Amino acid sequence: LWVEASLDASNAENRPVRVGDGVSPILITANDFAGAWAVDENGDPLLPTVPADPMQRIYALRAGVNIMMYMLTGNYKSDQVHVPVLLERLGQ
Repeated sequence: LWVEASLDASNAENRPVRVGDGVSPILITANDFAGAWAVDENGDPLLPTVPADPMQRIYALRAGVNIMMYMLTGNYKSDQVHVPVLLERLGQ
């Protein structure tokens, strides 16, 4: 799995918008996750896995869930910076 590194811009004006959450916009892998996920209307696999082990599909589904969680949550640690301001607003 290859993940694009973010630019390190100290000045917020020079920093691309996508760098704000720390999530890579590009994920490249040699694995065919979509091929492992593809099923027909009966739920049968459309493509074989290599090796032909049913666990390969399970691992592909797990990887897909992990990628989606990474993509949707971003870098939650950077969000902690805003907690005091949010708590203050809730108290008003």
